[in-house]
Amino acid sequence: MDKFVSAGYIETIAEMKNISAAAEKLDMSQPALSARLKKTEEQLGTAIFDRSRQPLELTEAGKVYLEYAEKMDALNREFNRHISDLEDMRRGSLTIGGASSFNVSYLPEAVSVFLKKYPGIDIEIIDDNIPEISVKAFNGMIDLFIAHPMEFDERFCYEKLFSERIYVCVPRDWEINDALKEKEIQPETIMRGREAGAAQETSELIDLTVLKYMPFVMLRDDQHIGLLMNELFERCGFEPIRKVCVEQTMTSYALTLAGVGISLMTESCIRNSRFSQFPRFYLTEPELCARDIYVVYPANRYMSRAAKEFIEVLKKTLI
Repeated sequence: MDKFVSAGYIETIAEMKNISAAAEKLDMSQPALSARLKKTEEQLGTAIFDRSRQPLELTEAGKVYLEYAEKMDALNREFNRHISDLEDMRRGSLTIGGASSFNVSYLPEAVSVFLKKYPGIDIEIIDDNIPEISVKAFNGMIDLFIAHPMEFDERFCYEKLFSERIYVCVPRDWEINDALKEKEIQPETIMRGREAGAAQETSELIDLTVLKYMPFVMLRDDQHIGLLMNELFERCGFEPIRKVCVEQTMTSYALTLAGVGISLMTESCIRNSRFSQFPRFYLTEPELCARDIYVVYPANRYMSRAAKEFIEVLKKTLI
């Protein structure tokens, strides 16, 4: 087992494909990292990286090493979950994953409530894209994650948390708001919760084509909001005259507040953004601009009591 102690360092080198870059990411010196790598290779009796190639590539032995290191880590985590349950959750850990916008929107209150009840449980929150989070969860590195699944995977269990609306966000000072003022959704309505938002009448929907000559802030197609925007453009028969592309939902929202362009935002993000100002909010295409949010966990792994308790806390705090 001691041969796998340095696995985290090896994973970072494999990710960065360069020892100096990996050392910088790990906040350590390049000679110190090289020494750790050399010691691990001496213990194994074989090279982990092919140093004749730049950028660095794992050898076949290196690939096997990381595969088994991951299995050892997963087994260790599962063992600790059992011990935590046997000790009535006086100590233990819980690892939660999700896209950063999901973690910001859905987790803070639940984590706060949970830790007050179970102060001995250490929580780690991992931000990543959902495909990577799914792999880590399946391999035992993450206990559960929050997602809006594009499709359901039989390897996982899904528990629905809630449904939410998605709003069109228009910069506050744009003149188009004068023409749309009768259909504007007030921030106070969204802040009151999902039931208030769900009460909006279809007569308050806007025709998105009125915004066709205006710039939009876009997300990538592999993100739900980015995919949704493209579906809306296709349904409405236009492409924006100008796009600003970003990677994070909260970035798109901040750019809308700054007057850069139109974005889409979920009601949870709006309610939990902590922004002191708001753009103008509108509803359009209700069957498209809505989504279900799930808590997801592996079907084939032991589920700790801490994970079960956290899910119950989530359900109560996300009402």
